Amino acid sequence: MDIQQLKLLAGRIRDLLQQSQYSVGHNQSLDLSAALPGLRNWPEVQAFPDRVAACELDMASASRLAFRLKKKFELDLAPQSLLQLLVPAGAENRVPALQIWPGGASSGVYITESQDAINALLELYEEATDGALVYAEQAGNHWPGSIDLGESGLWSAGLDRVPSGTLLVVGPLRLDQQSWDGSAERLDMACLHAQVSGHRVAVLVETPVSETIFEDVRLLVLGRTDGDESAKALLGSVSENGELQGRKPFAQSWPKPACSPTVATVDAIPVAARNHLKAVLAERSSGILMFGSSKIEEHWAFELVAASLALTEHVGPAARIMPRHRGTPEKDWQVPEAIKQIPFLPSVQSAYEQGYRRIIFDPFCTRSELLLEYSSDTLFIAGMYGNDVMDIFMGMMRGTGFGVMDEILARTIAIFGVMAFPTSDGHESANDLFLMNGIDPIHSNEFEVIEGFLKANRVLKWEDDIGRLLDSQRISVKELKEAMPRNHGLANLLASIGRRKKRATKAG
Repeated sequence: MDIQQLKLLAGRIRDLLQQSQYSVGHNQSLDLSAALPGLRNWPEVQAFPDRVAACELDMASASRLAFRLKKKFELDLAPQSLLQLLVPAGAENRVPALQIWPGGASSGVYITESQDAINALLELYEEATDGALVYAEQAGNHWPGSIDLGESGLWSAGLDRVPSGTLLVVGPLRLDQQSWDGSAERLDMACLHAQVSGHRVAVLVETPVSETIFEDVRLLVLGRTDGDESAKALLGSVSENGELQGRKPFAQSWPKPACSPTVATVDAIPVAARNHLKAVLAERSSGILMFGSSKIEEHWAFELVAASLALTEHVGPAARIMPRHRGTPEKDWQVPEAIKQIPFLPSVQSAYEQGYRRIIFDPFCTRSELLLEYSSDTLFIAGMYGNDVMDIFMGMMRGTGFGVMDEILARTIAIFGVMAFPTSDGHESANDLFLMNGIDPIHSNEFEVIEGFLKANRVLKWEDDIGRLLDSQRISVKELKEAMPRNHGLANLLASIGRRKKRATKAG
């Protein structure tokens, strides 16, 4: 067998475990499949392709896999049963000749953004094959001649047993940050079905940027294990009249990043914080900027995020990442004008490949591994709800994961929060600013340690601003409590101010 066939077997192993109520990821299933050629894990498979080439799916290899499944999952399967489950009788070790529609397009993966194109393809396929069955996800399961792939999708048991040349319809496959990894996994499996089983796979894609759909699809596949090999299955597109059309090359070179002067101003950032941020950003062009605001709105702290664009133009082109596909997509554009004018791209990976080095992202849809991988030469900017630097940082980590708090903190440039509230003669704010500038990072993921570190290294403190406003009677305690109901440190601050006043009265 070859590595591509072993990858397809990994998918069957994963499906087998799921049927037995064991949930494993894509990489875990690859490691399990390494037992067939007698290797420990997938890196060894890649390192010893000759061992894979010499392997056959027989009783000996099935026995090795049965032993590993028994050891790791206490799943007791006889080698004979595994053989029947993993491969259909008479399967060959090469892509078979097309049995369905032999005169049609080559087996491979074809992309479209149009549901109408998928519908036209279904009609054309039915006519050309005299009603051959289609296996489809949501994009094609409405067709009378379709068999719904269900929750298992391309991992459905027995899918590889259907005749070669069969049409598989996948999607809608969404290109956004939240769905990026899942979409990549589905595309990789689509390529495997095309290469190993000789199927034609039509994929309906939803993307915020139609101009780079082929480049993004190729990037998705290349990001997987053995992506270079899988990408060979990417052949072309589905035309509006339903034809599977080849495209050479499948993907072009990336367009140059859009780079035009920002219309943003720094006005939303108070002067005191602005000067500090300007100084530190003159020395740092990569890392993570976090902004927070007590104002509850659709896009948290985006006025501050937009203002940061005016402070960071020297870093390079800026882009915003689409966090997820909304049911109300118009809300994506309820943002400041400066943010509307920068490209809206499907993922950090896509933005980076195109050359964007300022990236506005949503931490709730972005893995911490991505930030750690790219922040060495990219400036990440995020807005969150938060009253102080600790609230903002915890908001970041709730999205990206708490296990790497110290590593994310080490990549942080600044955390800035604004608490806005009405006063007797207008509006005022209290500012909280932490700068990771010239400070030795800490190596702890304990909440109390992180909190103490952030508070001890603030250059602006919201408590100082609140104290001045109370002393000048520009805001009352009642107004303050109404304006900051979620700030857990307010009660301690007010108690401290009260004790101070009592001491001053006694001294007087």
